[in-house]
Amino acid sequence: MIVPDVNLLVYAYDRTAPAHRRARAWWESVLSGYEPVGLPWIAVLAFVRLTTHPTLNDNPMTVVQARECVESWLERGHVRLLSPEATTFLRFFELLAVGGVGGNLCTDALIAALAEEHGGKVYSNDADFGRFAGIAWENPLR
Repeated sequence: MIVPDVNLLVYAYDRTAPAHRRARAWWESVLSGYEPVGLPWIAVLAFVRLTTHPTLNDNPMTVVQARECVESWLERGHVRLLSPEATTFLRFFELLAVGGVGGNLCTDALIAALAEEHGGKVYSNDADFGRFAGIAWENPLR
């Protein structure tokens, strides 16, 4: 299962991002493929928050546009949402303990826990996922 981090989703839709073209090509190939894709709820929330934020974007999406993006992903038979379970939170805290810090790693730890729970691999442009021992991850932009 492919579990994308929010940075790749944002880059795929932010035409001003330096990695836009590569992220867009990667995301379109994922959506056109057949490998299962698990979208962590927290990544969807962050995608909507970041792409609709008026001070972070010269041309922010409307909430309707962001919703349409997410709906278009979920309309594909191999894409689904991943929601945390009670056991996810146990693994989340274990990963934070191994990483030795909370703060900015909290979202990454939750995405990593969800990926592990569903037998997935995290795809991100963020090397912090390498801090979580045993979590499969890859940077598709390299």
